[in-house]
Amino acid sequence: MKTVNLNQIATETRNPNTLDLDKLSPRQIAKKINDEDFNAARAVKAANKEIAAIMLLAAGAYAHKHKIIFIGAGTSGRLGILEAVECVPTFGTKPSQIIGLIAGGKKAVFRSQEGAEDDANQGAKEILKVAKKDDLVIGLTASGRTPYVMGALQAARKLGARTALISCNPNAVCADAGVHAALPTGPEALCGSTRMKAGTATKMALNAITTGAMTLCGKTYGNLMIDVQPTNEKLVARAVRLICTVAQTDEKTARRLLSASGKNVKTAIVMHRKKVRAPKAKKMLQAKNGFLTKVLDA
Repeated sequence: MKTVNLNQIATETRNPNTLDLDKLSPRQIAKKINDEDFNAARAVKAANKEIAAIMLLAAGAYAHKHKIIFIGAGTSGRLGILEAVECVPTFGTKPSQIIGLIAGGKKAVFRSQEGAEDDANQGAKEILKVAKKDDLVIGLTASGRTPYVMGALQAARKLGARTALISCNPNAVCADAGVHAALPTGPEALCGSTRMKAGTATKMALNAITTGAMTLCGKTYGNLMIDVQPTNEKLVARAVRLICTVAQTDEKTARRLLSASGKNVKTAIVMHRKKVRAPKAKKMLQAKNGFLTKVLDA
């Protein structure tokens, strides 16, 4: 694996705008950090084309029942796990289909395991345990060179999986990534602390990729979270509001529909709008690959 000079990576260099950080008042520190945070959004905007390309890969993988696997170390790894976990209640995905892996394993989620990121072989071993041909493996590394991630991408590509890389280093070169979304966040307010705007930009990119991919797979209705899983009081209330809004009915009817549908919002809406029972509503949705818009417009 090619050796990279860490001193030349932008996220590892000193930020000229915050050289006096330790001499500032609390409010001045807050302003300086916030000023730098604005660069995270600009960095994501600069990579919109590549983010859209990864989004399409993710939608294709999900639609064909392949896995989407995020893999990273440190902050990047934790962000990948967060994204995978949040897809379950938000979009009703199976925990086994969208996965997050982190260098150092589960214990690294709660306590830093910094040395684990230097082991390329371990990254390869761990990705081969879960990935198969045509799955999508998305490497996450602010520096664009983390050995654990690079090893995983190389093994995934050789396996026949689709691959992508999200980094904050526009100069990073990864022959094993089919798409590289480089987010040019630049030096951190606190030198080298990529949990800051590099982490923020990475999270923004992941939000766009998963939300866009799930939208392309029929898991939204307009901008509504139509496949939400009503697993607690707040989410049940959200599900009821969704049914009220789309089915154009009252709360009492919406709650009855939610119960009769097996707590499936889309099924409940089709039942009311098309005047059918739950089994028929489910078949209608299956015929349109789960796209509520297509069922209601038919």
